[in-house]
Amino acid sequence: MRERERARGFTLVEVLIALALLSLLMLVLTSAVRSMGQTEDRVEQRVAAADDYRTAVNFLRDVLGRVSARKYRPADAPDEAPFFEAQPDALAWVGILPARYGVGGRHYMRLAVESGAGGSQLVLRFAPWTGAPAFTDWDQATAQPLGPVRALSLRYQDPASGQWSPVWPPLGVARGALPSTLLPGAVALEFDGPAPPWPSLVVAVAPISGAGLSGASFGGGQ
Repeated sequence: MRERERARGFTLVEVLIALALLSLLMLVLTSAVRSMGQTEDRVEQRVAAADDYRTAVNFLRDVLGRVSARKYRPADAPDEAPFFEAQPDALAWVGILPARYGVGGRHYMRLAVESGAGGSQLVLRFAPWTGAPAFTDWDQATAQPLGPVRALSLRYQDPASGQWSPVWPPLGVARGALPSTLLPGAVALEFDGPAPPWPSLVVAVAPISGAGLSGASFGGGQ
């Protein structure tokens, strides 16, 4: 009699316990799948950030590869100096843009972070060199985005003392104490964002000479 009752099926309590265990199993599996998806997204973000960084660094090394030390005499300055406007968050100079990027030759260039519809970007702007001692119409210059960066911090090394300054020439340093090119010995770039943030980059400055060109070469790495 008892065996016939057991063969009829599961009791309501047994069914409820089975459903509860099945629900717990589904919850565990769902959490595991979600965690795997999040891990994959983080890996893809890191790979994309690394690719953006490598592309930006290679481009910067190319465009900072030749910085002209040609001296100008601005109307509001008594002495000649190269066009090298160095600020804590932006740098403008005259350099040689490699021809493989579509245009070649000497250009006015400016590196800074700009805000746009897609967020903040590290942008290199460039315009053909005209021989003028300065360039100010950056809004009309060609823009080359280099990657998502929230902020850029720049420092410039005094080759005589080895000290770093957020501006160039360093405040309080006499002109006679600067190198003959009036350019810093190195430039350090620190990036805020994206996630993960880009590593810092230190680029050394060395004078170069060539046919019809006197300038400085930015070389080195992080």
